[in-house]
Amino acid sequence: MGLAASISRSEAASAGHMGPILLVLLGIALPLGVVGVIGLASTMSANILDRTREFGVMHAIGARPKTVRRIVVAEGIFLALTSCLVAVIPALALTAVLGAGLGNLFMYAPLPFRVSMPAAGIWIALVILGAALATDAAATRASRITVREALAQI
Repeated sequence: MGLAASISRSEAASAGHMGPILLVLLGIALPLGVVGVIGLASTMSANILDRTREFGVMHAIGARPKTVRRIVVAEGIFLALTSCLVAVIPALALTAVLGAGLGNLFMYAPLPFRVSMPAAGIWIALVILGAALATDAAATRASRITVREALAQI
């Protein structure tokens, strides 16, 4: 004799199981984002050290510190957006694999594969904000390089 259960009760039970799974996935995604921001910050700092002469020449021909700062921040944001474009295909594939694996592990059925456009937009906005914050220190250093410091690097 089979048991009867309402669809709404079944959906409520599934939704209750999804909360911990989502928390685990967010717990993985957020530290990875922080590591990405730290990596971008160190890359941009090394980039500024390598390009000291370039920034000195820019100052020598009349570039304002604000302009140099804007260029460095724009480069950081460009790198971050490029990384988003490069990461789309592997992220979608990994999401499908993780959804199937975690769904089968916890609920004996794969999780539905859905892409949330608002979540993608929020992530891209966070990437842009993180890139701007990560490059801020490097941009400040680049904007303060004098022609004399640049010549000393030769």
